[in-house]
Amino acid sequence: MNFQLLVNIMGTFLLASTASSYSAMSRSRIRGFARNYVGKRSATFVTTTTSPAGSAKRNHVDRNVQGRLGLVRGPNSCSCISSFKVRPESGWKRTAYSTQLQSFSSTSANGDSDDADSLTGQRATNNNDGNESSQQQNQQQQDQSSPPNENILLDPTSPLSPLLTPQILSTYTLPPTTIGKDDYQTDLPKNQRIVAFGDVHGDITALRRFLIAAKVLDPDSTDFNPRWIGNTTICIQTGDVLDRGDDELACFRLLATLSRQAVEQGGQLLLLYGNHESLNSAGLFHYANPGGNAEFERDIGARIDYNYGSNRWRLQFAGNQPSRWAAMEPGGILAENMLGNMLVSCVVGRTVFVHAGLMGSHLREYRERVYGTEGVENVVGEEVDSHVREEGVEKKGIRYANGISGMNHEAREWISKSHHGPNNNWGEYNTVEEVIAAAQHRAKVASKAMPDCLGGGIGASSPVWMRDYSQPNDAVPKNPRAKDMIVEALKETGPDVQRMVMGHTPQYKINSALGGRAWRIDVGASQGVMGGTPEVLEIIHMGGENDEDIVSILTVDGKRVPAKERETVENVLF
Repeated sequence: MNFQLLVNIMGTFLLASTASSYSAMSRSRIRGFARNYVGKRSATFVTTTTSPAGSAKRNHVDRNVQGRLGLVRGPNSCSCISSFKVRPESGWKRTAYSTQLQSFSSTSANGDSDDADSLTGQRATNNNDGNESSQQQNQQQQDQSSPPNENILLDPTSPLSPLLTPQILSTYTLPPTTIGKDDYQTDLPKNQRIVAFGDVHGDITALRRFLIAAKVLDPDSTDFNPRWIGNTTICIQTGDVLDRGDDELACFRLLATLSRQAVEQGGQLLLLYGNHESLNSAGLFHYANPGGNAEFERDIGARIDYNYGSNRWRLQFAGNQPSRWAAMEPGGILAENMLGNMLVSCVVGRTVFVHAGLMGSHLREYRERVYGTEGVENVVGEEVDSHVREEGVEKKGIRYANGISGMNHEAREWISKSHHGPNNNWGEYNTVEEVIAAAQHRAKVASKAMPDCLGGGIGASSPVWMRDYSQPNDAVPKNPRAKDMIVEALKETGPDVQRMVMGHTPQYKINSALGGRAWRIDVGASQGVMGGTPEVLEIIHMGGENDEDIVSILTVDGKRVPAKERETVENVLF
């Protein structure tokens, strides 16, 4: 096997996909990534039929792509793929995938599977062992029910999301958020309780500690069956659930389940985009842990392999974490039900929440635009003429009263659409170069279409990347213009907005700066960051004298720390 060729291929792909973002990665890191991937084999490979007579001749791309990118299980990759040619005859395609559909239905009826272990993806991380066995059995039954529609199996250009059962997809589903309403809630009842916490980074133990400290999660409930006890509380997670940890999908499942329960009780759990959600959606995975990648393989990739009867769908991703990329990309597996209901920023009461920060220019830019509504659901705003004509018809658009909703609209519009065009799930490529070119195109078009509010990179002044209000940690911001910037941003956000809450930059403790206008709530709680002690910001809307908000910090040992004790003054944290 020519390892250097694969190194060069993957280096070319990673460096060329989105040059501005990838340039920060050293060439040696990229080469290391390629070498690490060479030896991997997919978790599941199901052979459903043999190829027709005369088709056992192996294709060049099978040997040089499938073998080198580790897409086929077994010590000798080429010997495993004789029934999956690069361009199998149409009759063979129909036979193979129809056979897989019948096999899936038969297995569902019998209630068992040869791949049961690989299909049981979820895991619990608490001490309620008595319930885990039955919960895993229920999860396995969900995996085995509702086989994919045959038309999906036979159409190689189809999205991959239908290859996960509705039951599995539902575990990641967030309640619909209405742009212009749920992201801008200023008319709150007196004493409305609001809580917020920062970066999770794939650490489900830290996530549970956040939620328990916030008094919204029953501490006796499990990760499989969490219980919302927050009643009408509005809870905001300020982004970066992904990367650096091993339980990213488990964290999203827990948050999604609680968010649905919260709505039933009159509360809310809102999830914001962080820069790591943006990176993953653009196919950039250099901050992902091996354990996190294994989770995506187990909970997403292995299920698609099983339901599709093949792992050739992975070819179109050229070895760049196909399960993770397929799940997180625009128009991908989790785009509609989960990512599409996340927000870039939101105003709740007198507080604006965002991952990294906002500037006045961000808000003015997005407030002044007219947005198309085609393909974007759940929006509330002023309907206006968009001044765009298609086939002689004047299209209607929508304008929002604030820039917050404008950012959220563009983010939803971007994540909901597949920018790269049709999939190539049968892996019909003639050469290695075709595979790499297809993956490059996939990355480039998504990155090019990404809205500014999700874009950027280290040092960029975007809502998911800037650090003007939060750096250095636990001290007064070093940017001499920070105070003027945040005053302008709060004024642009709304007449009564008094503070901005952000994560992104780890602090030792939740603290405020710039006269209480900037609250920094990322405490680096994930073991993949610095293993900090979780804390939660609590705001009681109009709960104090003269209808002032009461701001406190909630600790894991049950204490409530007044806001005054966490103000930073002249680089000293009190």
